[in-house]
Amino acid sequence: MSEIVHGGTATYGQLAGILMTDSRAPRIPGDPGHAETFPFPVRYAVLKGFPFEDLIDIRRDHLDRVVEAALSLQREGVRFVVADCGLFTPFQREIANRLDIPFLGSALSLLPLIASFLPENQKIGVLTGDTRILKEAHLTAAGADPARFIVAGLDDCEEFQRVVVNRGLELNVDAMRTCVVQAAGQFFSMGETIGAILLECTNLASFRYDLQMKYRVPVFDIVSLVEFFAGGYLLRPFRTRFIPSP
Repeated sequence: MSEIVHGGTATYGQLAGILMTDSRAPRIPGDPGHAETFPFPVRYAVLKGFPFEDLIDIRRDHLDRVVEAALSLQREGVRFVVADCGLFTPFQREIANRLDIPFLGSALSLLPLIASFLPENQKIGVLTGDTRILKEAHLTAAGADPARFIVAGLDDCEEFQRVVVNRGLELNVDAMRTCVVQAAGQFFSMGETIGAILLECTNLASFRYDLQMKYRVPVFDIVSLVEFFAGGYLLRPFRTRFIPSP
């Protein structure tokens, strides 16, 4: 039987579409803004004219620009769309309902799932770039139970403020790594038992390995969520028979 391939788009084989905020800050592997982060093809769309302040203040003034960019990725054939900022949780349902494919707005959506797997005496450490930006409404929109997590940030990290917040064009990777590891250390000085760490800010995902090695707890981020969801699309036939014995 002949195989039939259907057309309709200009390019093919891109599994995930990623919405990027309009920034020129450096991205390194591990960050969703660096294509080598993923073991499968991805496609990008930049949110032109979308103010980052809309995410901080949870304003819907320019949300149509986000939806249109997501729809453009959908038309180009991706199987699901991912947002490159953990502050999208208040808009998760609204954006998802305007697409025909899944929308993954934030790693914060993993909070209820991770909490359900942990013993009740353990909490999740939510690491954000700046605690003055992440609001309670972003967390509650994810369905998170406030009793199951604590929040810490890189508020005092000069490298994060210079590169991510102020969109500098040069990243000192070692300085950022040091900041991320030190910031996560706050969780373990609060008198709580930490069962997992969740990285809200996508720029921190590059340092997952460093946190795992330092604190010996599972670490999750937006890349974890993308990899989980991609697993639902990747075809993996299982072995059903063994080689016969001699």
